[in-house]
Amino acid sequence: MTSESPSGNWQTALTQLYSGLSEQLWAYLPQLLGALLLVLAGWLVAWLLSRLTRSVINLINRLLGALKPLSMRSKALYIKPAHGRIAGRIVFWIVMLFFLAAATSTLGLAFFANWLGQFLTYLPRLLAGLLIMIGGVVLGNLLSSMTKATAESAKLPKVMWLAAMVKYAVIFTALVIGVEQLGINIQFITNLVVVVIAVFSAGLALAFALGSQSLVANLVGTRQARKHCKLQDYIQIGDTQGVLLEITDNMLILETEQGRTLIPGKQWMNRSSCVLKRRQPEPSSAAQS
Repeated sequence: MTSESPSGNWQTALTQLYSGLSEQLWAYLPQLLGALLLVLAGWLVAWLLSRLTRSVINLINRLLGALKPLSMRSKALYIKPAHGRIAGRIVFWIVMLFFLAAATSTLGLAFFANWLGQFLTYLPRLLAGLLIMIGGVVLGNLLSSMTKATAESAKLPKVMWLAAMVKYAVIFTALVIGVEQLGINIQFITNLVVVVIAVFSAGLALAFALGSQSLVANLVGTRQARKHCKLQDYIQIGDTQGVLLEITDNMLILETEQGRTLIPGKQWMNRSSCVLKRRQPEPSSAAQS
C-alpha cells in the first residue's frame, strides 16, 4: 500500500485547481469579450449621439437667432452652452446604460441586469418629465417675450408684470405636468396651490370691490344728476349752492360765490339736493323777429 507525500497532495490539488480555472476562463472568455465589445460599441454610439445632441442644440440657437424681433427682446430664449454640454452628457450616459445592461445580461449578472432593466423601463417617463419641464421653461420665456412685445405695442401698463405672470404660469404648469409624469403624487401640493390662488383671487376681488365702492357711488350719483338737472341750473347739494357748469363721469362742477367747486357725484345721492332755479330757455329766432 503506497501513500503520497503531503507535497504531492498539494501539487495535485493546485494542478487540478489551475486546470479547472483555465477551463472556466476559456469557457467564459467569449462572453467576456462580447461584453467588452458591447461596452466599446456603446461608448462609440454614446459619444456620437452626444455630439449630435450638442449640434442640434447649436442649430436650435441659430434658428432662435433668426427670429430677430424676439431674440432682440429676450436673451433667455437661447440655450446656454453649459446646458448643451449637460444635455450631451445625459444622452451619453443614457446610451451607455442600455449597452451596460446588454453587457451584464451577456455576462450572466442577473441582479445587476434586472436592476438596469427596471431603471431603463422607468427611463422614458423620466425623460418625458424632464423634457416637459425644460420645454415649459423655453415656452414660458417665448410667451413672455411675445406678451411683452404685444403689451408694449398696445401701450399697456405694467408690461413687465404681465410678461412675468405669463412666464411663471406656463413654467408652473409644465412643472406640475412633468412631476406627475415622473410618477410622483403631488395632488396635495396642487390642491394647496389652487386653494392659495383662490384665496388670493378672492382677496383681490374684495379689495377691488371695497376700493371701487366710492367710484361706483360717484358714477351712480352723476347719472342720477343728469336725469334731474340741466347745465346752467341753480342747484343746491347739501349746504352748497351754485350754477351747474358741468357733469363729469364722477363729479358735478358748480359755480358758487367762493368760486368753482367740485362735488363728488355720490353727494347728490347721500345729501339733500334740489334744483332751486331752472335755466331759462333761450328765445327762438322767430320770436326775436
